[in-house]
Amino acid sequence: MRLTRLLLLTIILMTFINPVNSTAVKEEDIWIFQGSYELGVGERAYLEGFTVKVNEINEVNLLTATLLIYSNSIFMESFDVDAGVNNEHIYDGELKINVVSIENNKISLEIYKHKSELVWVTDIPKTAFKAGDSLSGNNYRITLEGINGSTADVVVKLDGEEYERTYTSGAYEKFSEDFMINIVYINKDTQEVFIETLKPGAPQIQIDVGNLQESYEPDGYVEYELVVTNNGTIPLHGIILTTECDDGEVELVTQQHSILDPQKKKKFQIRIKPYIEPVTRNITITTSVEGYDYRGNKYKDQIKTEATVNSYISIEKEVISKEKASEDPEFGTEQYFQINITVANKANFQTAVTVTDILPPEFIPNDIESTEWSMALSAGETKSIGYFTSSTEPGDFTFEPATVVWKDSGETYTMQSNVIDGTFHVSGSRVILQKEISSSYMVVGETIDVTLKVTNQGDKDIDISFREDIPDELSYVNGESEWQGTLEAGTTNEFTYIVKAERSGEYYLPETELSLTDENDKKDNVVSDELFLFIDDVPVDADNQYYEQTYNQLDASASYPGDTSVADPDITSVDVMKFLVSSFASLLAIIAIVPTFAYLFISRVYK
Repeated sequence: MRLTRLLLLTIILMTFINPVNSTAVKEEDIWIFQGSYELGVGERAYLEGFTVKVNEINEVNLLTATLLIYSNSIFMESFDVDAGVNNEHIYDGELKINVVSIENNKISLEIYKHKSELVWVTDIPKTAFKAGDSLSGNNYRITLEGINGSTADVVVKLDGEEYERTYTSGAYEKFSEDFMINIVYINKDTQEVFIETLKPGAPQIQIDVGNLQESYEPDGYVEYELVVTNNGTIPLHGIILTTECDDGEVELVTQQHSILDPQKKKKFQIRIKPYIEPVTRNITITTSVEGYDYRGNKYKDQIKTEATVNSYISIEKEVISKEKASEDPEFGTEQYFQINITVANKANFQTAVTVTDILPPEFIPNDIESTEWSMALSAGETKSIGYFTSSTEPGDFTFEPATVVWKDSGETYTMQSNVIDGTFHVSGSRVILQKEISSSYMVVGETIDVTLKVTNQGDKDIDISFREDIPDELSYVNGESEWQGTLEAGTTNEFTYIVKAERSGEYYLPETELSLTDENDKKDNVVSDELFLFIDDVPVDADNQYYEQTYNQLDASASYPGDTSVADPDITSVDVMKFLVSSFASLLAIIAIVPTFAYLFISRVYK
């Protein structure tokens, strides 16, 4: 029983506290403007629950048109209108159509819908008043004169006019199209009146782009979403979205939507067929959105969207590292590479192109003479180029993009493929052998040092061995003239031995052959160059100095791979002596002639 009384009391209190639904205060049962439309024969205006279609326009005798009305896609009525006295038609008390004009085979319409809709929003929130209190707004002033039981005496001053009113709880009054007062609650116990003011709301358009891709192909569509949001406080009606693009054809220039409530979104699909161009470029798409509030006030916003459209020629490059087969007898590197190049023509006409791929200098293509290809691509055709390449030495390598060149309207265009990311490692062995002598000139009985410098520039250990061949003109004294062992990756070993000159003459030290065996028991060899050596048997100091200076100017070192240039070995010591004697005689003759000329000159002057 007590619970029933408590529930009844609660209902009674809520009735007094909130006697009128706050939403009802803010809504009005009016003709809501749905938008302006310019339609040709067969075109439609889409409204909330209704569709208006232009069936016929007669411009011969009278400017009249026949319109059709559909409710939820079901045909309801056909009627005739004109731009004169018969310019308005109301269907079923819900839809009002006004004809603005009929010209150029188009009919301009303004459409309204009869409904109860949110119109008012809070201006100043609920405020407590006691007798004598006032509240001022933009162009009004509210004063509570007093409270008499369950009523309140209120004075409202608006735009210079004064209004005296007596209100009960829940009463509200619209003083103008822009100002309303709502008596929320009168509290007799505290002698307070809670009042709020209201003003007309307004829609607010926000446009955002969604699902825009990084780039688009020229033979497809530029497609993305345009999201329209009403960030305002009342619904937006008669929404028309218009899209323009100077660099492509818009599939739907105009799109419509009937109503967008506050804080709601509507997604529109934008599709543009871009024009075919030889260069990748950004196209600009301009979209305008307009709509109306319940009074017919227009709201508009615009957004420019940039989309990247690729050239009609495209090129892609792929590099794939592969391991050489274990049974491959080749010594050295352990990887080779597969290069795949794809070139496509996405235009609707044939194009001749030249594709070029540049390899690192250490690489050699397999079974092809050149990495340049010329070809004709038919409209819409794609061609693939594939080849293999190997490095002549181990190391870390990067690959450059491939390039395609073609002409369009007399202009030359160049495009590179995608960047090849990363570094590619080639494992293997590479041994460098350098042979050097401490002097290329000797006198019989003297000694020189012969040095072998062996470097493993790869990342694999190598077993090496050598045995020097010493000619008869020299005799071995001591040192490492032969060796067998493992040369670790990235290390260098030096081997030095001493030889003694036994006979005079001009000789070449024979080349050194270095035998190599890798971890997979594959074998190879490296050979040094021959080194020139002159052995003299004349122990004259001056001659020795000259000879030594002459022959030490020769390059006494050799490396593999590489070339060594050697002076002419046909010059003998006798030839050198003859050259010195003739030079001395010539110099002496010049010295003897100078005093004679001086004497003749002086005699001529003083004669």
